Amino acid sequence: MIEITEIKPNHQFIVEITNPRTLKDESTFLGLLDDLIDRDRFGIAIKVEGGRAFSPEAKKRLGLWFKQNKAVLKKKCFGFARIKTQTTRVERLTSKAMRLAIPCPYDLFETEEAAIQWLTTKGSAT
Repeated sequence: MIEITEIKPNHQFIVEITNPRTLKDESTFLGLLDDLIDRDRFGIAIKVEGGRAFSPEAKKRLGLWFKQNKAVLKKKCFGFARIKTQTTRVERLTSKAMRLAIPCPYDLFETEEAAIQWLTTKGSAT
């Protein structure tokens, strides 16, 4: 299941991806990313719960999307926050490779509130 909440007028989006996951969740998430790059600026916080990851095809599409939109993300995204959960693999989310893949400010947070506060600060600084 995927839930997307927009915090107006801050141009922030909170994305929660939980079990049970469906193929529709994958397309909804990719659709959100496509919608976001059409905006002037935005920040995004993502919280993923549960064990099942996106399908290999969706992961490939996500990787390609980030590669194709790197310049746009660098210009328009004022912050990309990951919210830690019990199932979060911290090492992967804080790796050098992950930080290089995300061309905008990126960080990992213990709580949604901390992520939102960071995004608010980043958004008001741009």
